[in-house]
Amino acid sequence: MRKLAAAVALASTALATPALARDDSWYVGVGGGVMIVEDMDLDIATFNNAATLDHKTGYDFEGVVGYDFGGFRAEVEVGYREADIKAGRVNTPGIPGSANGTGNLITGNFPMNGDSNALSFMVNGMLDFGDDDGLQGFVGGGVGVARVDVAPVLAGPWLDDSDTGFAWQAIAGVRAPLTRNWDVGLKYRFFNASNLDLVDQRGRDVSTRFRSHSILGTLTYNFGGAEPVPPPPPDGPYPPERAPRRAPEPARYRLRASRH
Repeated sequence: MRKLAAAVALASTALATPALARDDSWYVGVGGGVMIVEDMDLDIATFNNAATLDHKTGYDFEGVVGYDFGGFRAEVEVGYREADIKAGRVNTPGIPGSANGTGNLITGNFPMNGDSNALSFMVNGMLDFGDDDGLQGFVGGGVGVARVDVAPVLAGPWLDDSDTGFAWQAIAGVRAPLTRNWDVGLKYRFFNASNLDLVDQRGRDVSTRFRSHSILGTLTYNFGGAEPVPPPPPDGPYPPERAPRRAPEPARYRLRASRH
């Protein structure tokens, strides 16, 4: 029974080991998934909401490097997201109807192609909660910069420009250990890049913003912190069969015999 109890204690320690490698350690991770872009309203010249771009479902990828302080994580992230444009709605005469961008300005609803994409560099902070030895949740956000490129095509690419500016995001998700060093997770991200100033083919100012919602699957490698100290066996610091033997007491009666 003593050997069985010691084996159970060691096994419980091994099961808890994967999560212990997260704290006080560096980690790297990758993620990817699907993305939905909110309709992009375009202010063209002096006309507010002159046009709106509707997108197909796109994709979102990321790579992160961070440090886990325990209940809080800090990380840097590089992300890229892209979605094809499927349609446009023009509320005021604002889109050229010819391929070279010099035709008459038209209004209405039109199928379109082209795409919108954003390359971002962010600094994130995450708060972790839940049991370290199983499913764990986290919430957080980040700030940084993003280069957003918008290129809708009707008869031609009437807008094909990019702008770089401030971006922020909100993040929530769950993760769980696969092994001592590997975690898998599921993450939701809301990404926002506002105040984008573009120029169309006619030289007019076009203002808009890029907002997206993403669901990402993640894979993280933890480099590992301090090794956990295993608990002593139930019966003390030594197994019964390896306990040190007590030295025999000196034979005082021999000393007494030698005096006679």
